[in-house]
Amino acid sequence: MVWKIVFEVYWRTILDELNIIFSVPPKCVLKKDTSGDNTGGNWLPGAYLNPARNCLSNSAKKRSDDVVIRWRNEGSDDLPVNAMTLLELRSHVWLTAHALNALGLEEESAIAIDMPMNVESVIIYLAIVLAGHVVVSIADSFSPREISTPLKISKAKAIFTQQKVVAKNINGCKVSVDFMENPLWLNLV
Repeated sequence: MVWKIVFEVYWRTILDELNIIFSVPPKCVLKKDTSGDNTGGNWLPGAYLNPARNCLSNSAKKRSDDVVIRWRNEGSDDLPVNAMTLLELRSHVWLTAHALNALGLEEESAIAIDMPMNVESVIIYLAIVLAGHVVVSIADSFSPREISTPLKISKAKAIFTQQKVVAKNINGCKVSVDFMENPLWLNLV
């Protein structure tokens, strides 16, 4: 019985140290399951949390002016590295999440992201989760046919995509396709 108390105290201390914020707190840390279906038991039964909310929250170890993302724009190797603070990230994510909420989608609707992994896609990913929706990640290298498959399977209600693609070929020449001038994506949505 002593191990159970130590176990509960240990994991609650870890969750507190990580500043995990639960929308609905767990009934306990681990509920043993003797039914045989789940021999390891159920972790944090009854708990509900929004991981995006946890990413965007201040804590004793994470302040609003802390840099939380560093990146360099593709093709800008000669320019300085960009940085974004928690306050800036939170502002961008909240703005995007509020825009999603304004669409009036059902809770937990699937929303796709078909973009390269850049700072904008990180903001969009967090906004989708913060707004209570499900993210459908689609590789930006997929062809239109390959993109349509996860859209159909997930029944995505919206999709974030890029306006322009810039790529380098073997000879180092830049190739640019502007989807606003050449709207080949409009058939997919």
